[in-house]
Amino acid sequence: MKWDILLEDGSFEIDNKLHIKSSDMIDLAQGKYRSTRLESFTYPKSAHCLVNPGCIVNQNNQTLIHLENIDDTNILLHTTNAVNTYYYHIVNDEKHRSKSFWRDLTEHYGAYRLYTGLPYTSSDSASSHNTDHQSCVDELIRSLVPLSNFVNKFIQDNYNSMYLKLKNLSLGPFAPRSFRIFPMIAINYNIVSNYHWDLSDASNCLCCLIPLGNFQGGDLYFPQLHVRVPLQPGQVVAFDSHNLLHGNLPLISGIRHSIVYFVHQNFFHKEDNYSNMEIENVKLIKSLHDNKNLNKRILLSEPVDFQTIDYTINVPKNKDQRHSPEELERGRKGKSKILHFNE
Repeated sequence: MKWDILLEDGSFEIDNKLHIKSSDMIDLAQGKYRSTRLESFTYPKSAHCLVNPGCIVNQNNQTLIHLENIDDTNILLHTTNAVNTYYYHIVNDEKHRSKSFWRDLTEHYGAYRLYTGLPYTSSDSASSHNTDHQSCVDELIRSLVPLSNFVNKFIQDNYNSMYLKLKNLSLGPFAPRSFRIFPMIAINYNIVSNYHWDLSDASNCLCCLIPLGNFQGGDLYFPQLHVRVPLQPGQVVAFDSHNLLHGNLPLISGIRHSIVYFVHQNFFHKEDNYSNMEIENVKLIKSLHDNKNLNKRILLSEPVDFQTIDYTINVPKNKDQRHSPEELERGRKGKSKILHFNE
């Protein structure tokens, strides 16, 4: 399948030459396509449904969406068990909750490059909020090794140029490489996303998304292409997260986690040359070590305010509204989505 090319401003030119602005596209998706009636199991009837493994490409034969199966059920079961164990542990143990988990039900593991000249370990990986939680994070990341190996092989087999580009990407002496070619992953715990662009993601790379759990609904939908992907456990979808507006249709029932492998654009700097860098020759400033105090090591004996705050009352400011308040509240309680036929 071939589609028109995305315009430079993030908008999309469809066949009848109507030019839809980015803001209008989000409003349309949020309103029209999230108002689907749950009890009827109906979706946008005219949307193309990508169910079987395959690719959707643009006019230049560049991949926009690529769906594949994960044939190894042991990987799926092992990963699902690890993520579920971690999720319920944090829900039930207030002291171990990170601020990002309790606020957004999302944590980022791996390397960032936002505040300093060199890549550094994310605060979620470093368990900077509570050193007692470090072993939990380490065990989770170790449990993801089989899945990470699969995702790396998938990229190597299908997008070797991207694989080599990321393989040769140096993260410097201070950042972990826990997921091989990908500097970072995000895990969304029992939550689905509103429509958004990942504008910080590299525009010439694909992200890889893997759903986990036992659920109905939550289809991945791309309004610009009018394509929906009814993702299920045992599948991986790679797509252009920078240029394609994407989000989930409503979750109907169950619990749905997702793991996203991605790379930020700010990792690509022509002047970078860490391969021959000697650690003792690098200026180790305080802001590099602790990421402006974000990675300050703390040991908690009792939960602190950000781990118990009631977000139904104290709504976070400057949020991008990537998740609905109702879904966040359900996820914080560790509850499964229950189908009500009389909604």
